[in-house]
Amino acid sequence: MAEPGAVPHETPRAVPHETPRAVPHETPRAVLHDIRYSRYQGALRPRRSAVASFVASGVRRPLGLRRSASAKIWPFLLLAVAYLPALAVVAVPLLVPAVDVQPTDLIDYPQLLTTNSVVLLAFVATSIPSMLTRDRRDRVLSLYFATALSWFEYVLGVFLAALALLALIVLGPMLVLFVGSIATADAPGAWFADHVGDLPRIVGAAALVVLFHTSLGLAIGSLTSRRVFAVGGYLAVVLVGPALTGAVAAVTGEEWPFSLDPSSGPIRLATTFIGGGLGDPGALAWFVWGVVVVGGLSVLAGRYARGSDA
Repeated sequence: MAEPGAVPHETPRAVPHETPRAVPHETPRAVLHDIRYSRYQGALRPRRSAVASFVASGVRRPLGLRRSASAKIWPFLLLAVAYLPALAVVAVPLLVPAVDVQPTDLIDYPQLLTTNSVVLLAFVATSIPSMLTRDRRDRVLSLYFATALSWFEYVLGVFLAALALLALIVLGPMLVLFVGSIATADAPGAWFADHVGDLPRIVGAAALVVLFHTSLGLAIGSLTSRRVFAVGGYLAVVLVGPALTGAVAAVTGEEWPFSLDPSSGPIRLATTFIGGGLGDPGALAWFVWGVVVVGGLSVLAGRYARGSDA
């Protein structure tokens, strides 16, 4: 019992816990930016950079660069075979000093061109016609030409890439032979002074071969979107052509039909230009060369000036 006069003890009441009131989250307002007339803030590159990009990609793909190791076997095998004769004749006087002979005495420039003619045809057939089929097959030409890139710049980039590829296999071995002859000469300075006039003829002879097969290969490749048809079309021209010209020459008993041969015709012109070789091909061979080069460029212009994938 509670004592008299005592204040009754009150049990403290539990104060209810107040949950803090949630502050509503404010969603930021959407802001619309009109970018239709805004200026491009990135770095501006000249139009020639687009051509350079096509040249770089056009050279990398046929050589298998930035691709698997198996894609590099065939092109680099052909390059090795093309450079082997020049490297071999240069290595003889370097490794055997007792041999007093110049590399050009073992194999001269016309002989080197003739020796590499089969390798050249194999390289062109598997590389040049198919440079145009991929873009046409994937139907990306209309996307290219919807930008600032023109059809002329596209064709120019691919054409320069093809020239660079064929220069590797035509001009490169002859330059190796020329430089190797300087290195193995008893008086390199005097030898260079005596033979510096060979350089323009070497470059000119290589240009005759490279321009012919580049124009022919790309013209055939522009007519189809299938790589197998492009390669087959080029092989049909360079393999059936010699058989037909040989048959006509056998029937007529004359040499002029060989001027129509798409395989040996450019080589005959090049060896004549550089001095020596297979004999004078005649005016008809020069006419055929001009028709193929100009005709090939005309086919390329006609196929791509429309700016479509058709």
